[in-house]
Amino acid sequence: MESLDRLREVQRISSKISLYQSEIAKHEKKLEIALADYQLLRDQMAPIEARLGQGQSIARKLELDSKEAEAKIEKNRKQLDQATQATEFTGLKEQLARFEEEKAAIEESLILVMEKIEELRSQELDLNKHIADTEEQLEEIRAEVTENTKDYRNEVESLQKPLEHAREVADDELLETFDRLFPSLGATVVVSLDGNACGGCHLSVSSQVGEKVQAGISVVNCPSCSRFLG
Repeated sequence: MESLDRLREVQRISSKISLYQSEIAKHEKKLEIALADYQLLRDQMAPIEARLGQGQSIARKLELDSKEAEAKIEKNRKQLDQATQATEFTGLKEQLARFEEEKAAIEESLILVMEKIEELRSQELDLNKHIADTEEQLEEIRAEVTENTKDYRNEVESLQKPLEHAREVADDELLETFDRLFPSLGATVVVSLDGNACGGCHLSVSSQVGEKVQAGISVVNCPSCSRFLG
């Protein structure tokens, strides 16, 4: 039947395009995975940078606190040198001890913070190297995917006009059904009878359906799967 022959041509070209697009998708999946891995690495950098910034801020504050404590100590020592009474001398000595303890605690905290900053800088350096290596690999994969899909893309492009022509001459009503079934059935929307069974779902059809298909007078759909029989 001419209408089914025209629909078969739509099916033939659509199936080729679908096959090429499937191959393109397989290659692009590899690139997609590589991009996801690269982004995961980039995402790891933000927390490190945030913690490094916090650490540097704390270090600056501790350095200021240390200078302030040193200034208090210097002032206290001058007052101690000028002390003339025993009670005043004792009070200043106790105050000096407190200031020195405070400064020692600040410097101890500063050392710990600086050690953590160095640790974070080392992590940042290692991660930056890893990111650079991954970025290089990503570009290699991108180039590989572009090269490996070039022929498929060209084939898809070359089939667009033939597909447009095939669709233009096909029956609109049949084409509507075809478009609904093709995403799930692919190249088996239009099938032949296999004995007394549908060539797609392989379920038996009635003798009346078989006779209509053999007569080739009207378009017949499989009662079970809606495929075109002919």
